[in-house]
This record gives sequence, structure tokens and C-alpha cells, in this order.
Amino acid sequence: MSLGCLLITVTILFTLSLVYFLVWNSKQDANFKNIPQFIIPKVPEKHFTESIYSSSDTNVVKSKVDIDIMATFLLTLLITRRKLCLFEAGTDRSEESKREYYEEHIESARLLQFANLSVDGKPIHPLKFQRYARSLGVDADCYVIIYDRGEVVWATHAFWIFTLFGHQKVSLYSGGINEWKKLKKNSAQYRTESGDGTYLQRNGHFQAEWNTAVICTFDDVLTNTELRTHDLVDGQDREQYEGISTEAIYGHIRSAINIPPEDIYDWHKQKWHDELDFKAQLRSRKLNENRSVIVYSSSATHASLTWFALRKCGYNSSIYFGSWPEWLILAPEFLKVIPKKNF
Repeated sequence: MSLGCLLITVTILFTLSLVYFLVWNSKQDANFKNIPQFIIPKVPEKHFTESIYSSSDTNVVKSKVDIDIMATFLLTLLITRRKLCLFEAGTDRSEESKREYYEEHIESARLLQFANLSVDGKPIHPLKFQRYARSLGVDADCYVIIYDRGEVVWATHAFWIFTLFGHQKVSLYSGGINEWKKLKKNSAQYRTESGDGTYLQRNGHFQAEWNTAVICTFDDVLTNTELRTHDLVDGQDREQYEGISTEAIYGHIRSAINIPPEDIYDWHKQKWHDELDFKAQLRSRKLNENRSVIVYSSSATHASLTWFALRKCGYNSSIYFGSWPEWLILAPEFLKVIPKKNF
């Protein structure tokens, strides 16, 4: 075979090999494109298990709405039929809450059962809350507004729970059913109803996400006693804080600053104390808006009132949900301030 024929043969074989490789590769690309996306695992964007000390961002996610609203604003939302999820926050007295709700509530409001938010002072699991919120028609983009029957702490606790589980459009109507009924006497637009309510019954698509910026554990507070990265606020009344209450063994965490509920809200007048005066009180107690605050009380429910008030004033605050009862049991003695007569 001549050299020319050999070169032609090698060239033909090389060309055929190249064509085969290109055709095979294009088929592989087409097959890969046809793979269903659901078999390719997604990497989660964020894990919500870190403490306040392992998180790189300790700032509270700013709400997209005013956190405390007036009756006139709520009325406007109801009249204009905005996408609204209105809730009456129930108490830990479940049957009483049901009875009062069925007797009379703000039109279109749903009853938010306390037992479906918290168990033994601890928030329920995020997936349980997600299921419950969806059963009440809550979507990620609906505007959640919460009120109660005058005690306020049940509404602030429900507000905290929604914030804890990642809902960013939550407001409190602190006037509650009592103010609404007074306004109803002068205007028929302020409507109430009885029974189950007239809201649209549907399942929502809200997705719960754990917001570490608004919750603390025992270990977080214990670490803070050494690092002092957060100010510590006690939300108990003065007798409980000073340990002179006869109801149980009260006292406070060492170094905690007491802000009793009566300095925050006037239950007789059914309104918050003047915000400028309250801010001045906070400054006089050496609380700095540039420092985050850990709040505790006799329970997470009662701590939520102080937490909400601080949030209104622009403080980044979180709740130690174990509160004083857990600290009393677990903390070392030198970090507890208890009068000796309680023993």
C-alpha cells in the first residue's frame, strides 16, 4: 500500500471517530436536560438551629408594617377588603376563651387558641405551628392582625409567636374588643358578630421559619452573664423582682434591670404609657438602643409584653422563654438574687 493511500485511510478513520464522538455527546446533553429537577437535591438556604451567639446576624428583621395599629386603620382594612388575617388571641383558659369568642368578636376574626401556640411555656414545633396557621388560612403575604379581650399579654404573646416563626406582616391592635365595642356605639361600621365567624375557610400556604433573633435559651443567657453582649431586662412586677411576693419563690437574675408591666401599659385606661416618657425611662435605666436586649419574666407570655414595648421603641430584643422558673432551677446560686426569707 502506497503512503498516499495510508494517509487517506487514517484521515477517513479519524473523521468517522470525530463524528461519532460529537453525536454521542449531543445525546448525552439532551438526556441530562430531560432529567426531572426534583431528583436533584436542593441545598437549604439557611438552618435555623443556631443560638444568638452562633448567628452572624443578630439584628431583628424589620417588620413590613407598623407593629401597633389604631382602630381606624383596622376598620379601613376591613372596609377595603384587603388580604387580612384577623385573630382574637385566646388565653390559657381555653373554654372561657371559646365561650367569650362565640358570644361576640370583631367581624371576620378567627380565634387563635393559646394551646396551639405554646405548651408548658415553650413555643410549639415550627411544623405544628405551620400546620395550625395554614388551617386558619394564613399565607406568607397575608396581613396578620391580633387583638385580645383587654389583658394585652395574650395578643403580644401571639404576636411574638408569629414573629418567631418568620411571618413578617404582623400587627397588634392593642385596643382590642373592648375599644372596638365602645366605638361601635357611635358608628355602625365597627361591626361585631357571634358564633363561628364569617371568615373564608380555606387552607393557607404559610411556611414557618425559625427566627433566632427573637428567642433565647438558658445557655444563651448563661453565656451572656460572662460576655455581657446583651442587656438583660426583667419583666416581672416589682414584688416578684424583689422576691417579696408570697405566691412562689420569686427573685431575679443577677444584673437584670426591672421594667415592671405597670410602667409599660395602663390597664385602667386600656392604653400604652406615653412612648416618649417610656423611652426616657429606658435611658434612665441605662438601656442603650444600640445594644440588644434579652427579656424574661415569670413566663414567656408575660415577657412578651415587655419585649413588644421594647420593639416599639426600636430596641432589638429577644425572649428567654424558659424565664425565671427555669433559671431558678438550673442556674448557679451566685447568679440568682432571692431574699433568704423565701427558703
